[in-house]
Amino acid sequence: MNSNDLSSPAAVSPPRQILIAGCGYTGKRLADHWVAAQHQVSAFTRSEQHAAEFRAAGIQPLIADLAESAPLPDPGDPDVVVWSVGFDRTSGSSRQAVWIDGLQRLLDSLPRRQQPRRLLLTSSTSVYGDHHGKDLDESVKPSPQSDAGQVCLDAEELLRKFAAATSDTAVILRLSGIYGPGRLLRRLEDLQQNRPIPADPDAWLNLVHVDDIVRLMHVLAFCDQPPELINVAGTETPTRREYYSTLADLTGSPPPVFAVAAESSAGRQPSGNRRVTSSVRSALPLRFQFEDIRSGLEHCLQHAAE
Repeated sequence: MNSNDLSSPAAVSPPRQILIAGCGYTGKRLADHWVAAQHQVSAFTRSEQHAAEFRAAGIQPLIADLAESAPLPDPGDPDVVVWSVGFDRTSGSSRQAVWIDGLQRLLDSLPRRQQPRRLLLTSSTSVYGDHHGKDLDESVKPSPQSDAGQVCLDAEELLRKFAAATSDTAVILRLSGIYGPGRLLRRLEDLQQNRPIPADPDAWLNLVHVDDIVRLMHVLAFCDQPPELINVAGTETPTRREYYSTLADLTGSPPPVFAVAAESSAGRQPSGNRRVTSSVRSALPLRFQFEDIRSGLEHCLQHAAE
């Protein structure tokens, strides 16, 4: 993906300084996109190996663990700050330490400026809780039913308060489940070997292709009047049965097998059944490339090695 793929005037914006916290599956693609558009991109990482990879890709690494209390390296004076941090269960840090304490530490490290900067935070549609299969948009009040959803909601409020105190512009993206090349929710071997999928086959599966997230974040970083909040999901929401049946059809695998009762045995809190929509995305100068699951999965399988 390059800047010429975008229909927004933001695609020809002058070079900006951009800071990314969370340069993983989505954040790295975003960083690569902005480097290709000749912006100056810095990104936090805990790993010396990732730091070397960042340098080779034209990204300035800032080596630090945001969950620790040690002073952070100088972030410079970025025009755009992206918080896209996932939760690494192997890190030994709590969600609170990463998403709240880490976010606060990052915000406190930013120099104050007269020209408002743009702050983008990737949250989650898990903040809405269970809506028993009903549609919901940005007007629906959050009611998280999991620790992850509550921490996301707390991080949103933290960012809003910071932006109000500094006159920066905060934009919150509540992401649905992310899929893309190399990320198909389950291994193809499970489908090919008829291993039961521990989930309700008729519940909604809200998804968004990673490339469409990058396109959206580019527009939100540079457009004049971004929405304060946006739900991020493809327009055509499949059920789990439709998703896995489409994947099986595209890969020549047997039809999916489900085991609903096994869902509770995984030790995970249920995220709820809801169909996520957006009442604000249509006002943006942007069209998603993968609104339906078939076109998105076809792209994933064609670019599986990326």
